[in-house]
Formats: sequence, C-alpha cells, structure tokens
Amino acid sequence: MAGNTNLAYRRLCRKFGAELTTTEMVSACALVHQDRKSLRLLARGEDEVPVAAQLFGTEPALLAEAARRVEDLGFHAVDFNMGCPVPKITGGGGGSALLREPETAARCIEAMASAVSIPVTAKIRAGWDDAHRNAPEVARLLEAAGVQVLTVHGRTREQKYAGRSDYRLIGEVVAAVSVPVIGNGDVDGPERAAELLAQGVAGIAVGRGALGRPWLFARLAAQIDGRPEPPPPAAAERRRLLIELAEGVCALHGEGIGMRIMRRLAADFFRDTPGAAEMRRRCQRLERLEDLRRLALGRAA
Repeated sequence: MAGNTNLAYRRLCRKFGAELTTTEMVSACALVHQDRKSLRLLARGEDEVPVAAQLFGTEPALLAEAARRVEDLGFHAVDFNMGCPVPKITGGGGGSALLREPETAARCIEAMASAVSIPVTAKIRAGWDDAHRNAPEVARLLEAAGVQVLTVHGRTREQKYAGRSDYRLIGEVVAAVSVPVIGNGDVDGPERAAELLAQGVAGIAVGRGALGRPWLFARLAAQIDGRPEPPPPAAAERRRLLIELAEGVCALHGEGIGMRIMRRLAADFFRDTPGAAEMRRRCQRLERLEDLRRLALGRAA
C-alpha cells in the first residue's frame, strides 16, 4: 500500500466509515535519523482519530526510539510491519522476512512495547511460503512479547498478491491468541467480509479493495451493523471525490510529485467503467492538477 495510504486518501476513506487508518510504512532507521521523506509520510490530520503509524525494521533499539517519536507526534498506536513482501524490504530482513526470524520479531515488539504507552500492534502474513505457514506460532510469540492487536493477511510472502487469502488460517490465529485479530486479504465487498467475519476476527482490514472505491467502507459498515447497503456513488460524485483526492495529494506533496502519485490513484477510479482502458492511459499522462480536473469533469456521466 506504499504510495496509497497518504493523508488525503485516508481522509476520503474516513468519510465513508473507515474507523482506524494507518500511514504508509516508514523505516525506523530513517525516522530516527530525521529523514525528511519519512517525516512527510507521517503527516496526519488533527481530526484523524484514531490513526496508527506503521514502522518497519529489524533492530529493536532503533524501533524503540522510532516508536517513541511516533508517540511524540501524537499517533494513537504504532504498527509493526511484518507483512510487506517486496524484495526491497525483505532483502534487508524486514517486512515478511521476519516470519523466518520470529524470535527477532518478538524482541522488536518487546522493545517497542517497553518504550511507549500507546498500543503496539503488528501485521503478519500466513508465513514465508507454503512449507512454513507459521502465523499461529508467530502470533503467540508476539502476544507474549507485548503486542496488543494482530492483523493477519492470509497469503504467504511467496504468494505476494496471487491466489486467495486463506481465511481458515486466519481463524487458526484467532484461536491461538487472546489479543484481537484483524483479518485481511481479498475483501472487496460484503460477501468476502462475511466469510472473514465467520472466522471470529475482531475486525477487517481493507487495503487494495478500497483503491478507487473508498465507499467500500460504507458498504461494509452497513453489513456489520445490519443496515441496508448504500448504493455506490453516482458518476458525478465519483468525479468530485477524485478531484478532492487530487487536491489533497497536491497539498501534501506539491503539484509535480502529487500528480505523479495521482497517475496511479486516478486510474483506479475508472476501473470497471466504460472506456476504462483509455481513461487509464490518459491518467498516465497527467502533469497538472488542471489536467485531472478536465479529465474528470469532461468524462460523460
């Protein structure tokens, strides 16, 4: 979700009922050394309650100091990323590579939990590969180390985002620990959410399913509360939301960087609509905020 869970997008998701939001993952080492880019990634809204900052790393002392800085910045929780599958992160031993070093992961959690008064949470995957689907064992170690909430993505690192999230395994993690477990993976509508809730999870984490569709949270909230599902926004409202997002991203990063980010985010808003392929191509050529406004407002309803 790097590049996607910026403050502007989180605000959009909260409008539709997202109850807890999390920043993009930030290197603990970079944060401790006052890296400017890392500090920008930790931008949060004063009205964003509750919000967690997500850290990655492998050194307990650095993670403890980074967690203290997160608490000082006013975040309500610090989340430890043990789920990222990309080689850039796992090659340094971070992200889901820690599933192969659960004792190291436990020491990291223990150091962070000892350093702050806010909750320390963690996100894990099913395991490194099919031969090592050790999420229940890892979860028990992290609970003993002081983690207060666990989010479990039901794929292995080897799968990355292929195949299906294993909800049965998530249910095994629920049974293995006493801390709340949040289920994750493939939730793109109420049907999949119902399957995941049947495993006894305390909540649902949504990532890729909400890209270009922040209103998904309103659908899920209605299902959980037993209310009728609201209709998706009309075309004109979707265009307005896209422009609102672009304005927020540019306010955070400046128009140049902001519009490069929006090339990807905007394309998601046209998914599954007539002429989607052409609209995605046009999104890749966006240079200015005005370009996006014209693209959105000039599209037929």
